[in-house]
Amino acid sequence: MSVKKSKISQDKSRTNNQQITSLSFTDVDFFTEFFGYGGMQMIQLTVGALHSKFLSIRIGDLHFIYNQANQGIQTWGEDLKKYRDFTMVWFENEGEFYSHRRPIDPQRTIFGFNGDEVDFLMPQGGTIANILIPVETFHAYANQLQRHDLDDCFLSKNYVNLLPTGMREIKDYLKEIFWLAEHKPSYLQQDHVVDLVTNDFLPLLISKIPIKWNSKSSLKPSRQAKLIAQAEQEMLASFEEPLTLKQLAQNLESSSSALSRGFKDLFGMSPMRYLKVRRLNALRQRLKASNPENCTITMLAGQFGFWSAGHFARDYKAMFGELPSETLQKTAKV
Repeated sequence: MSVKKSKISQDKSRTNNQQITSLSFTDVDFFTEFFGYGGMQMIQLTVGALHSKFLSIRIGDLHFIYNQANQGIQTWGEDLKKYRDFTMVWFENEGEFYSHRRPIDPQRTIFGFNGDEVDFLMPQGGTIANILIPVETFHAYANQLQRHDLDDCFLSKNYVNLLPTGMREIKDYLKEIFWLAEHKPSYLQQDHVVDLVTNDFLPLLISKIPIKWNSKSSLKPSRQAKLIAQAEQEMLASFEEPLTLKQLAQNLESSSSALSRGFKDLFGMSPMRYLKVRRLNALRQRLKASNPENCTITMLAGQFGFWSAGHFARDYKAMFGELPSETLQKTAKV
């Protein structure tokens, strides 16, 4: 798999440890391409050039990941099926995190661990931490600890609320891992440290999951989540056609005010602003897949509902920090 150096930079100055990867991303498409997530998609939601930091630490079979982005990100699609993915909010800025359209409590919620499908919203300036655990490894430790309740039914819930003290203990452990990766990376390569971390961390994580998770771990879905999902499908089917908020509401047999409230709650923007964001992201992907010699930006913009070349160029640059022609030129260089 090729990595486009113009978009991805790997920090090799910190460590020669091949188990530690430090990357910077300026394009969400290259994040998914780097990891080969063929079934997963990401788009940028907020305005401005993207700067994302990614740190991955592999210790034995476990992966500890830190991911920060200065812009809001929406992610959906297939997840990594061979891993159990335990994700938590590491740092919260203004804005709310959502998993499967449910609001996340940064102080309590661990989410995303069923290894089936991801549906995640990260606000502008947010940071998350992931622990990827091979399926067999997770179940082996759960069985050793007689946590037979952590079965497929539990995993299909995609989220669980811990006690705040339990979340703090897990984060404190992760802080040590991240610190060692930056300051003493060779220490993490030693065989006894690999065994120590595996035998310490997995029992810690599993023990902090409440046994009675069915009754105490419920998260309420975001308001009007079903309606918003239907609205998204309508938008995707209307990229090349004009669409007003009134028309969208009529198609869904809803009210404009209900749609506006729902999109504001979930995405932090109006339905029509969200439609423009989706169109800009889709057009950017098309530009990067086009042959610069045969691509006419004005005609391509029209296919996505942008009829004014001047307004489109302005909106595109505000969204991604570069003009459409600059995106096309970078494609040509690659």
